[in-house]
Amino acid sequence: MKYLVTGAGQIGRQLVADLGAEGHDVVVLRRGEGAVPGARTVSGDAADRDLLRTAAAGASAVFHCVHTSYDAEAWERDLPGRERAVMDMAAELGIPVVFPESVYAFGEGARDLSEDAAWEPASPLGEVRRRLLAAREAHPARTLSVVAADLLGPTANPQTSVYKMMVLGPARRGRTAWVMGDPDAPRSFTYIPDLSAAMVVAAQRCEALAPGGSAVLMAPSGGPLSQRRMAADAARVSGRRRARVRRIPRRVFTVGGLFSPMMRELGRQSYLWRHPSVLRPGRLAREYGMTPTPWDAVVREECDEGDVGGELRGR
Repeated sequence: MKYLVTGAGQIGRQLVADLGAEGHDVVVLRRGEGAVPGARTVSGDAADRDLLRTAAAGASAVFHCVHTSYDAEAWERDLPGRERAVMDMAAELGIPVVFPESVYAFGEGARDLSEDAAWEPASPLGEVRRRLLAAREAHPARTLSVVAADLLGPTANPQTSVYKMMVLGPARRGRTAWVMGDPDAPRSFTYIPDLSAAMVVAAQRCEALAPGGSAVLMAPSGGPLSQRRMAADAARVSGRRRARVRRIPRRVFTVGGLFSPMMRELGRQSYLWRHPSVLRPGRLAREYGMTPTPWDAVVREECDEGDVGGELRGR
């Protein structure tokens, strides 16, 4: 089969690798110039409707993975128009669109999140996500949004993956892990290959999963684990004696937000880190047997990126 992937970031690149490994023909539409290994790469903007139609000709589904900087104003400026263009094209061709989605639209509901949860955003970023989900639900194209927790995995961006950047990376090097919110609150994580696999199943089973035209699905997600436990396991796998864990003071985000849009948004998202944040298994687990990759395999992979020595014991 042929598939179109829009965007070549941490999720798009994993999808290309996984679809290519299954023998599918993959086209990537990206704004950058570089080729994506394993796919025919088209340089351009997903808002270009003519280019979209050309790139999607003969495709069975579109995986829309375009993103932008971590800033509510940028999200509002860059995301809705591109999603609308992709959905319009998909409706014309009669193919589904599969989106990766965050927990932001659910606000405080992310403490214990299931597929039937209401959209009740608690931040500007969450409000943008709510409007995107509502637009997908209202559009005539068949859309499937696969909700993930914070991401880990081989293609995770070390500059944006909170667990990789602040918890696992420092702990495996014997440095202090600086955590957001409560270090002992249980939290889910999503391994990017598990998210990719879930999105592929969503595309291939779109009629069963979204008979009414739209569906919100939960990606197989690991945990819940505390950030303290994550740091301890990363230290142990890497042969470190222990993991030092400290909590980032809230004032860091308050002051940093005066100069950095990303720091400002992280401060606004702090409600997600003060309490547990757990994704419950949904239809992909119940109906298709999809389960998350075990934590010990994930943490070993993360630590294999650096200096590995030691083993994970007693877990």
